[in-house]
Amino acid sequence: MDQKKAEELIRRLAAALRGTELYSPSHPLVQRGIDAFTSAATERLQSSPSVVIGFIGDEVVVDGARLPRGTASLIGFARDLRDRGIEKVTLSRGLSRAEVGGLIAVFGDRTSRTPLPDRLAAKGVRNVTLGRIVVDEVSDEQAGIAAARRVYSAAVETAESLWNAAKAGDQPDPAAARKIIDGLARLVTQDRTSLMALTALKKYDNYTFTHMVNVSALAMAQARALNIEGPLLREFGFAALMHDIGKVQTPLEVLNKPDKLTNEEFGIMKRHVVEGAHILRRTPEMPALAPIVAFEHHLKQDLSGYPENIGSRKLNLCTMIVSIADVFDALRSNRPYRQGLATARIRSIMGEQGNPAFNQALLKRFVNLMGLFPVG
Repeated sequence: MDQKKAEELIRRLAAALRGTELYSPSHPLVQRGIDAFTSAATERLQSSPSVVIGFIGDEVVVDGARLPRGTASLIGFARDLRDRGIEKVTLSRGLSRAEVGGLIAVFGDRTSRTPLPDRLAAKGVRNVTLGRIVVDEVSDEQAGIAAARRVYSAAVETAESLWNAAKAGDQPDPAAARKIIDGLARLVTQDRTSLMALTALKKYDNYTFTHMVNVSALAMAQARALNIEGPLLREFGFAALMHDIGKVQTPLEVLNKPDKLTNEEFGIMKRHVVEGAHILRRTPEMPALAPIVAFEHHLKQDLSGYPENIGSRKLNLCTMIVSIADVFDALRSNRPYRQGLATARIRSIMGEQGNPAFNQALLKRFVNLMGLFPVG
């Protein structure tokens, strides 16, 4: 099926289901939704004996083709059906408007404990089949994306718990951090494409925690491209994950201020590098790189950043990698006060040539690795 038509089919189904959350099945808005979905489905069924809609994780797959991740409403639609035990909806040729009405009514009724397929059968719906996806029906790509999403989501949840522990004055749990780093490291090695796609989601509602995970994943991807592997790869990922932990001491009104910081506020913000190093140095079993990277990641390649007045110093390789990942992810992410920047704008800010903030050889490698924009 043409991708645009597949997306439109799913949007119409989701819209019809949303109508039942507010109105009875007989309401004109719900009926119009049923008409729209019936029209799209029967058009497709003229050229194919069936249409198979699958839900894998938060992904929607139509006739084996994964749709691009859409709006929050579509993601919620996929998650809702999967949570109700529906992983696959098969529409067959001969589908009638009455059967679509029955499907929407059954989906919209959340009070009945009768299994959804049994309720469909009771309404005489024969050209819609509900079920679960068996392993043989899932492509390697789809299974990889679903697995990557589970690892990524667990990593974000753990990052939140690490942050909250540090904010409460407790020590972050290195064992919990290592567990998620192991999962991310496996993805970097085995399925980097899926992981990088997940880091590109421009969310800001839990930005602090997704940023921690994104920087860790981006740093490990860079390190792996340099043939770093095993325990050292994981130590790079660990240090990247914890790079901003000192911000637990930064007042929220400074951390989330939508306007330019005053000199005084920027001075407060700059303390997070020293405070992060202190937190990590006093945490048992913390990898040695972690406090170093926390301290150095805003120094810049030419030492013109902060903390100031530290004398001559050669930055750690992990620091140089993390600083690239940190700035890149911050610039592309949506925040409450601005949208994520376009690639061309990020390119301009980070600079292909001569930006003293970054190691130019590593920056060029990162650009090539991500395939973001042409490098001269």
